[in-house]
Amino acid sequence: MKLPPLIALTYFNASASHMSFKAAANQLCVTEGAVSRQIKRLEEYYGCSLFERLGRGVKLTNKGKRLFTVSSLAMQQIAEVSDEIRGMSPQLDILVTTSFAIRWLMPRLSIFESCFPEYPINIHTGKSNNEPLGSQLDAKIVYVLGNPYDEDSSPPNNSQFIMAEWLQPVCSPSILPKGQPININDLSEYRLIFNEPTGRDWRLWLKSVPDFKLNFENSLRFEHDDTAIQASVTGLGISLTNKAYIEHELKTGILVPAIAELEPIAIGAHYIITDPLRRTTPNIDAFVNWLLDTAKNSS
Repeated sequence: MKLPPLIALTYFNASASHMSFKAAANQLCVTEGAVSRQIKRLEEYYGCSLFERLGRGVKLTNKGKRLFTVSSLAMQQIAEVSDEIRGMSPQLDILVTTSFAIRWLMPRLSIFESCFPEYPINIHTGKSNNEPLGSQLDAKIVYVLGNPYDEDSSPPNNSQFIMAEWLQPVCSPSILPKGQPININDLSEYRLIFNEPTGRDWRLWLKSVPDFKLNFENSLRFEHDDTAIQASVTGLGISLTNKAYIEHELKTGILVPAIAELEPIAIGAHYIITDPLRRTTPNIDAFVNWLLDTAKNSS
C-alpha cells in the first residue's frame, strides 16, 4: 500500500477546509510559503493540479475535490480513534449564530449534556456562516432569510430544518395603555427597536400589512436580538422579536404582544448543516437528533 506524503496531505486538508493557503498557514502555525511548497509536493506526487489559484484564495479542482472528500473523513476518523485510545471523549465543535446560542440553545444545552455526558460540546459564535466544516468544525447552525414555507424556499445544501423564525411585535406592558395591546394604527406613536441597524425585519414585516407605513427615523438600533429584547423589557420601545427567543419573557409577562389581533409572520428559518460523510458519527448523530426533537417539542 503506497500512501502520499502525509505531511503534505495535512497541509492540503487545512487549505481545502479554508479555501485559503493563508488561513491554512495560520491554523498550522507555519508560513504561507511552507503551505504552498507542501501543496506543490502533493501535486507533483499525483501529477495534476489540486487547486485553482485565484486572486485572494484557492478553489479545488475536480480531482482535488475527490481527494478532499476521502482525506478529510480519514483524518477525522484518525483523530476520533486517537482520542478514544487516549481515553478522551470526542468533542463536538458547533458553529451557532450569537442570538440563537444565547436565546435558545444555551438554556437547553444542559439537557443534552445530562443525556450525553460522553459528548462534550464547544460552541463557536460570531463567525461567518461560510466557515467550512472540517477538522475544526463538526456542524453549524445557520439562519436563512425568507419564509421557509414558500414554494420557492431553498434550504442550504446538506442541511436539516430546525425551526422557522416567527416574528411578533412585543414590548413591556408598562408602556401600553392599561397594559393592553394597541391597535396597529397607533403603532406610529411608539418608538421601534431594531435588532440590527437597517431595520430589515420591520421592513419585511411591513410587507405583510397592506397600506400601512411607519417612520423609522427615531428608532433605537442594536446589532443583536438579545440587546433589542432587553431594551424592550426595560420599556424603551416595541421590538419585533422571534417568539422562540422570548418564551420566558412572554410566560412571566415582562413582555406582551404589542398589537391586538395580529398573527406572527415567518421571515426566516434556522437549519443545521453537517457533512453527509460524517452524519452517522455517534456524537454528531446524537446532537442533531436531540436538537431536532427539542425544537419540534418546543414549537
